[in-house]
Amino acid sequence: MAWNFPKLSRRTFLKTTGLSTAGLSLLKFNPLLSKSAQAATQSESKEEINYTICNFCSSLCNVKVTSRIGHDGNKRVVKLDGNPNSTLNRGKMCARGQAGLRQTYDPDRFKNPLIRVEGSKRGEWKFRDATWEEVWEHIAKKVKDANIQPWEWTMIGGWTSCIFYMNWSVPFAMANAIPNIVASPMQHCVTTGHLGTDAVTGTFNVHDEILPDYDNAKYIVYVGNNSSIAGVSTCRAVRFAQGKKNGAKVVVLDPRLSETAAKADEWVPIRPGTDLDFCLAMLREMLANQLYDAEFLRVHTNMPFLVYKDDNNQWQLVKDKEERPMIVWDGTSDIHILPAYTNYNRMDINGQIFCPSLNAPEGLVVPDNAAAGAGKRAITVLQAQLEEIDFCTPEWAEKTTTIPAATILRITHEFGNSRPALIDPGWHGARFGNVMMTRRVQAMIQALNGGIDKEGGWILSGEFHHKLANQYKAKQDNKELPAPMATKAGMDFALFVVKAFSDGKNFPHGHPGWAWAYSQQQKAEGKVGVALPVLADEGFKESAEGKVMWEGKPYLTRALFVNAANPVRHYYPDTYWKDIMASSHIELVLAVDVLPSDTTPYADIILPNSTYLERSEPTFYGNGVNQDLAITTRYAAIDPLYDSQELPDILLKLTEIISGKPEELFKWMEMLTGLPADATKQRLEQLRNEKDDKGGPKYKSPFMVACRQIGLVETAKRLNITPEELDKVLREKGIYHEEDWRDLLVHTAVPRKLPTTTASGRIEFFSSFFDMLRSQGHNSPHFNVLASHIPAECRAGKTMEQPLEADEFYFSYGKVPTVSYGSTNSNNPVLAAINTFKKDIYTGVWIHPDRANKLNIKNGEKIKLRNTLSGQEAEGMVYVTRKVRPDTLFLHSAFGVENPQLTRSYAMGGTATNKLIPHNVEPVVAGFRSQEFTIKISKV
Repeated sequence: MAWNFPKLSRRTFLKTTGLSTAGLSLLKFNPLLSKSAQAATQSESKEEINYTICNFCSSLCNVKVTSRIGHDGNKRVVKLDGNPNSTLNRGKMCARGQAGLRQTYDPDRFKNPLIRVEGSKRGEWKFRDATWEEVWEHIAKKVKDANIQPWEWTMIGGWTSCIFYMNWSVPFAMANAIPNIVASPMQHCVTTGHLGTDAVTGTFNVHDEILPDYDNAKYIVYVGNNSSIAGVSTCRAVRFAQGKKNGAKVVVLDPRLSETAAKADEWVPIRPGTDLDFCLAMLREMLANQLYDAEFLRVHTNMPFLVYKDDNNQWQLVKDKEERPMIVWDGTSDIHILPAYTNYNRMDINGQIFCPSLNAPEGLVVPDNAAAGAGKRAITVLQAQLEEIDFCTPEWAEKTTTIPAATILRITHEFGNSRPALIDPGWHGARFGNVMMTRRVQAMIQALNGGIDKEGGWILSGEFHHKLANQYKAKQDNKELPAPMATKAGMDFALFVVKAFSDGKNFPHGHPGWAWAYSQQQKAEGKVGVALPVLADEGFKESAEGKVMWEGKPYLTRALFVNAANPVRHYYPDTYWKDIMASSHIELVLAVDVLPSDTTPYADIILPNSTYLERSEPTFYGNGVNQDLAITTRYAAIDPLYDSQELPDILLKLTEIISGKPEELFKWMEMLTGLPADATKQRLEQLRNEKDDKGGPKYKSPFMVACRQIGLVETAKRLNITPEELDKVLREKGIYHEEDWRDLLVHTAVPRKLPTTTASGRIEFFSSFFDMLRSQGHNSPHFNVLASHIPAECRAGKTMEQPLEADEFYFSYGKVPTVSYGSTNSNNPVLAAINTFKKDIYTGVWIHPDRANKLNIKNGEKIKLRNTLSGQEAEGMVYVTRKVRPDTLFLHSAFGVENPQLTRSYAMGGTATNKLIPHNVEPVVAGFRSQEFTIKISKV
């Protein structure tokens, strides 16, 4: 059918968005916010350019900031653009990024510290203005009077603190002996959503440290991923667009016609929760028909490793007594031993060159010199993997996915016969308990065609290559690199973080994190606990309620430090977090943020932070997920408008209060990040003594400035240039470019040139990571060493093939291009205008007309939604559309804000997903199964 769009005049737009004379004031310079507002509009005003990093999502786009200086000397930011010097986002910016300056001038911003009015309850918006001196005294008194111990603190950090302030937050935790961190989006997105990929490739960090080379791919398959193209990542979107221009065929699996699907050559409307089934059918078909790069698999993966089944029917690697893998010479029955850690399978431990076989000969058995399994049938990992999923045919997958077997078969063969081709690694978080396995299978499919660190495939970031090269050299030299947070890469970094917070021996009081104590408690009670609850909230509510025990005593949480996070909106459900923060055991809740949120009403003290346009960053970063190797940072475009402080200074002051040992923060920063303690302390003292023109302190956040100045020196030292040279390049271009990605691949391509950080150094189909977890006693299907089927369990006692009831739907949600996962930029007046114009689409509950008609539900009507597993309920407005499967409801997750202090977000309405999603986690890292249920609807 043809789609008719209404013509939009300026008058219609203003009427639709509510931007009449009063509404337009939101888009004008507000003289109350800056004396330079009107002066900046004059033709005589002076223009100034600065460079920064966008703070609206973790894509970390490089930004060009244009400011104007008026006759009175004051300055105002007037325009944001993509940095034209950046090879990350290539001079482009999304709608959120371009409108970002409105956050700085948002009248709803926190303008000074706030203290809860005595006698009011958390959840009530009752605060009084305070000075910084007053809030520090208030916090110190509360900590002392309540005798809050270090292990009774829990830090809750959003993605901003994870990406930009990890180098301060983790040292702060160690300096103050705080073993408890809940990190967003680690639990739901990075850890669950990507650990499956990481177990295959050895990468681990924000979004896998992988930026696919869409530009040069001939065939692209998207599975469970609209957000990276349409809702989040400019660096991916510009490459996707170029790939389309270059003629790539694009196939999108999605229950709805998403923004990405709308631009694809083929939309595959798959049933929610069955992506794994589709991918397993692809994997099985490619293995069975040899649609793979055999040479890559032989040489750089563990596909030729020999395996056997033990007495418990579990697959085990055939190893010698020194834990080295065994393989068979192609065309023979000769078994050779390989080095335990390498990226090259053609040379055995004796230096003999040979060709590994991907298929063991019939009748091969485990040799007597193996550590275990002697005499048992021996086959290769490739053969074992095919045996494990041999039932996963396209016909089998059709039953659950509802995608015709012929379509699955065709797409598989198109993909398998295209070079180069890529299956996108995906950004969606946990969603279902099988997502981690789905991502593993996707990575295996990508590895089958050799498309790892290769043009037209997955390209690992420049920073990952740099760290990995140094890490590998240190391993060869039998040395331990200092500053692990700055030098460890991939899975080595992940395991370092796990060890740091899981072992109470790392803290003077002996307590591990409450998540680990709770996991051990669950295991002792014979219950299925979470294997790796690292930086997750599993056990948090139980700790706040006094139900977690450690060494015979309650392990209570009594104080919360919430930094740039909004867990009431973004962890599930909202009642879980509201109950925690309202608990009588909680003595103190501190929140650091720029704008109000649904979480800040539950704080006792709110500490205002500056926006990213008002601060020069305290460190120098690798250029995000960029394929090239580059350095970037932020330069403040304007001074802070309000009485805000920067996070490093807040953490230093809190250290003085909590432990009374600020020197410990400097020590841990040096040990973990490499920033010299003595030089930083000396510079801090100098800055504290500097005065402004009026005789007051020159710097509001001197610790941040000290870190930046010393960081500049240390970064320049690594680059073998002067600090002045580095500063000049960054000020003029915003980017210090070190090396192009194609040149990096010549000497650091993974795994062709360097081993990766899996335990074997190879790309792993037999997972050493899940083998480790399995050896610790975890035995659900989630811990399989090979790819296997894990069904989604959306309906109690029923399978996906069984028909839904008349009023029952599967559930799906996603992002809008105008709002990132921070959600508060829905308060941005420019973005709010777009959201208002598209309100029915963005805030409505998407329902297919076939189902709506049967239920006699019309567009715009109010409905009640009820989770069939948890009983949670919410209300919504119907948006009838054919752009969603008939068996599926879809919601945009950006709306439903409850705090009226966000005046535009609150007015937008919408249905909050956290009203419908229960606290139901998968057993590996406690990611939320945020779609693993069904919804019933009824008219209100």
